[in-house]
Amino acid sequence: MNKKTILLICSFFVQAAFLAAQPFDTTETLPVDKEFIVGQLKNGLTYYIRESKLSKNRADFFIVHNVGSLQEEENQRGLAHFLEHMAFNGTKHFPDKQLLNYFESIGVRFGANVNAYTSMSRTVYNISEVPVTVSSVVDTALLALHDWSHYINCLPEEIESERGVVREEMRRGDDPLTRTMQTVSKIQRTGSRFAERTPIGLAEVIENFDHQDLIDFYHKWYRPNLQAVIVVGDIDAEDIEARIIKRFSAIPNPKNETKKIYYTVPDNNEPIVGFFTDPETKASSVRMTVKIPHRPVIERQTYAFVYDKLVEDLFLEMFKSRCAERAEKSGADFRVIVPVFGEIDYACKTFTATAMPAHGKDLYTALKGILEEVERIKQHGMTELELDNAKSIVRANLRKQQSDQMQKSTNKDLVNLAVENFTRDKVLVNRSELIGSAYSMLDEIKIENINDNIEIILNENNRIIIFAAPESDKESLPSTEKVLSLVKSIQNKALEQYAPSAKKELTLSEPINPGKISESRQVRADDLSIKYKVPLDSTTEFRLQNGTRVIWKESYGNGKKISLSAFTPGGYARSHSIEEIVILKNYLRYYNVANLNWNELREWKQANGIRLSQAVNRRTDNYSGEFYPQNSENFFKLLYSYFTGVSADQTELGKFQQLFLKAIGEDKNETKLFEDSVKTLTYSSNPLKTNFDTLYIRTINPEKLNKLYLRHFGNPNEFTFIFTGPMPVKDAVPLIEKYIASIAATNDSQEKELVFKEPELNKGNVELYYNAKNTITSKASVSITYHTDIEYNSKNYASALFLRDILSRRCYKSIREDKGGTYHVAVTASLDKHPQSQLVVKIEFDTNPSMITELLDVAQREADLLLKKGVTVQEIDEVKKYRKKTLDNKSIPWATIITQSILNEEFLDTNDPELFDQVNVASVHNLTKQLFGSGNKMTFIFDPQNSTTTQ
Repeated sequence: MNKKTILLICSFFVQAAFLAAQPFDTTETLPVDKEFIVGQLKNGLTYYIRESKLSKNRADFFIVHNVGSLQEEENQRGLAHFLEHMAFNGTKHFPDKQLLNYFESIGVRFGANVNAYTSMSRTVYNISEVPVTVSSVVDTALLALHDWSHYINCLPEEIESERGVVREEMRRGDDPLTRTMQTVSKIQRTGSRFAERTPIGLAEVIENFDHQDLIDFYHKWYRPNLQAVIVVGDIDAEDIEARIIKRFSAIPNPKNETKKIYYTVPDNNEPIVGFFTDPETKASSVRMTVKIPHRPVIERQTYAFVYDKLVEDLFLEMFKSRCAERAEKSGADFRVIVPVFGEIDYACKTFTATAMPAHGKDLYTALKGILEEVERIKQHGMTELELDNAKSIVRANLRKQQSDQMQKSTNKDLVNLAVENFTRDKVLVNRSELIGSAYSMLDEIKIENINDNIEIILNENNRIIIFAAPESDKESLPSTEKVLSLVKSIQNKALEQYAPSAKKELTLSEPINPGKISESRQVRADDLSIKYKVPLDSTTEFRLQNGTRVIWKESYGNGKKISLSAFTPGGYARSHSIEEIVILKNYLRYYNVANLNWNELREWKQANGIRLSQAVNRRTDNYSGEFYPQNSENFFKLLYSYFTGVSADQTELGKFQQLFLKAIGEDKNETKLFEDSVKTLTYSSNPLKTNFDTLYIRTINPEKLNKLYLRHFGNPNEFTFIFTGPMPVKDAVPLIEKYIASIAATNDSQEKELVFKEPELNKGNVELYYNAKNTITSKASVSITYHTDIEYNSKNYASALFLRDILSRRCYKSIREDKGGTYHVAVTASLDKHPQSQLVVKIEFDTNPSMITELLDVAQREADLLLKKGVTVQEIDEVKKYRKKTLDNKSIPWATIITQSILNEEFLDTNDPELFDQVNVASVHNLTKQLFGSGNKMTFIFDPQNSTTTQ
């Protein structure tokens, strides 16, 4: 019997197990989204067209190539991705940068709207949010896709120029996290083509390939019968179809074309064990992955697709709950386990459980914990009670997805359906249909359905175990033989059956005596000193008998949730030390609330679709949250408990102290030392600087934590509560009276006045060249900060956004395109009011250490040029078109507007087209003269070559 026959037989039994004992018909085909027009030209090119009103007068244009780095030969590694870059460097109808320049001129920005990505198996180009009211613009977008299909120029001089950019993109990933994930991925794909290819490729190939190699790859694999054109948006679908047929039908396929190979990941009977250590990482983990075969394509087009996803989601919640309970026990073998389902591209699915050790370097014990929980499930299965608990969480997640679908859907969501259909054979079904089907199916799933799938999800074959740790911990890692011995010993071990307990409900220790509303009134914008272009309506203000202020704004848009934003002056300005405030901020999530510990509370909130949390900020203490109307009682009960039933637990505090001591006791790597130096030099005074030591951490006790909490979050009459959302105020009144007006308030304030603790930026010229001696990275990092005092208002902020966009585009051209010095230049602009009103602009990028001096000069020349000559009318017009296109006309942030008005802060409105119309060449030039003429510049360089500090 050959290998292929064995795999087919295995697949048959896998699918039989999947389909076993289902109380519903999963063989029925899922309904295809009939709004899509799908067709294929005679040359094999597929097209997907769908009308959509999600973005008025806009459309997304995509071309998908069903090829990627898997198609590369050894001497071509990286060419699929390199070719993606070349698509933006000149085509038949758009020489040089004409394609990007044209779309920039109509407000379609490179990066945000014009982009591409390359994976192992596909390459996807997009031109998104294109204004389509003018027919010629539609033709131009389709012409760009047409050229990307077959007419990329790949000119020698452009290839040579782009080598530097791709090299810097490769360098950008030279960090501990990326190195770890790349190695983990390679080990998971052992023995397959997937382990031998990465989209970024090999440096030696990128540096040395012949121009013809790239052209040959292009014409071998970029061909109509491996391509799809996708257009979604506010268009006439029949008109677009006619244009596609006319534009793309003549594109030829190559003669004697190469057949595309679909690769697999081989099975393994014995676990594959892999290790990765890195001298720059501080993170330790061990993970177990199981490779899971896909269903046959025809079954993925049926309701079995929905069923599988539900089984996976339910299994995850049950597995997470078990592991969380084990982690809470004294002497736990892991601190946390994170389980996820994933995919190895189109080859197979995966289940991975990743554990972080509870005790320093002890990854072996953490692995033992994973394996025991896995084996316990294999021996005894899951229970009915666990399934009921999991269903409540999955149901809440589906409700959230449904709400997000209504509020946040974009054309790109519909495009992604087509991309997945073309490249993965996934069904072209509307997401709303999938969510609705999952809702219907959820209640029908029985515990037998979960347990029948355990052998597939947790199969003893096809396992991969991977350890990742700092290089300094290498000697503490177990040998492969020891790991395999552990696996066998646990498989042969009889484990006690798990006995779940019913999930706790939030309960109050005493009955509540509702309070009263002292006064109420309908309020308008003038009543709250609000200055905004849209009138404030349907808003009621309450004053409660305990002194609390509540504002309720009825709002009926696409959203189904009510939001809460509550604030009080305080935060860092209260009379606690910075160390105390930092401890409080870090411990907030670990408090017990009423009868629930922090993990029980997390699950309860998730099951009820509730979000509610606290935050300590520079000048305020805050509550924020959201809930569905049907869960309003539980939300208010939790809010009441946050004021009346919060306590610190000694056991949880002990774990917190252990983690905190580990963090402050670790030797700092070069990156951390650099960051500390930057903080020191950035501020002339920094009242937020902390000084923790072991003794201080050990003296923290529950009583101290409770006092800290109550001072910041325990007095309701210090807070203003602002609710906004689709719930009538009459329904809210009983809840406000019962759960807010009833909270006992105190007028005892420890602070006669607040003392604001905010760092002040250093003025003048500040420079740091940091010599990173003990690092293996090849990447230098550059950060340049300019700042100046300026009036805090919306007009200045709008001008700052225009300056940011124009400076970003100029730096992109000069630093990336002209010099090939980096992959990405990040330019940010912020207008801060405290401690004084000031504009801060940053230019940041990674680069080759040998190019630091040259690129610093380039960046400064851009600043000098803006200072001297300002910006152009064309640049202003392009930014204006882009900014107006991105305006959000669907929602108004009333909670923010009301909050800032009460705090006497100006609301910076960036959603006003009239404000953008006021920005012009003169206003931006005035801003640049203030900024770059201030003399305030900070340059911080992480560089293995030079180390000096000047101020």
